Amino acid sequence: MKIIGVSASARKNKSTCFLLEQCLDQLKESAATAGKSLEVELIDLAALRFQGCLACDTCKKGVQCSQQDDFQELIPKLAAPEVRGIIVATPVYMGCMSSQAKAFLDRTVLFRRNGFMFKNKLGGAIAVGGSRSGGQELTIQAVHAAMMIHDMIIIGDGDHFGGTGWANHPDGYQGDTMGITTARNLGRRMAEVAALMQD
Repeated sequence: MKIIGVSASARKNKSTCFLLEQCLDQLKESAATAGKSLEVELIDLAALRFQGCLACDTCKKGVQCSQQDDFQELIPKLAAPEVRGIIVATPVYMGCMSSQAKAFLDRTVLFRRNGFMFKNKLGGAIAVGGSRSGGQELTIQAVHAAMMIHDMIIIGDGDHFGGTGWANHPDGYQGDTMGITTARNLGRRMAEVAALMQD
């Protein structure tokens, strides 16, 4: 069983990726504590170059895309049968997800068009805003909406919509204990539900 984390920030190794790493670390720890075998993988979109869906309908003819860009390398990773969940982490841009997150989610339509391949997989979200109340929950709901279109099982952090970080925390994003707690709680909940699916 595998959970994929997608860092949808334009910048590498910043607050969004940091919180996703916190989430995935907790996920592995919780799974190990429960005696479950669980693999995680972090995909950093900042290193990739691709654009949004062109609505060309090529994917209606199979698990394929007409655009020969870096998204091509993600298709087999996301289609792998051992993947049981996806966590999307995004900064908040203009009150919603980043363009990288939107392009990524739009391109996943090919999995929906080929037998709802993400159906019943776990879905979680992390959003990082420029302030404590910087649109994180609205952004998470937008990511959740895309996941619901796939008929995924939405997982929160046990108390909120998901991980909510503050990039400009006075102590730096590494000092955002509240944000780190929500991200780690999302990882814990993802591990708990994944374990139920293994039983």
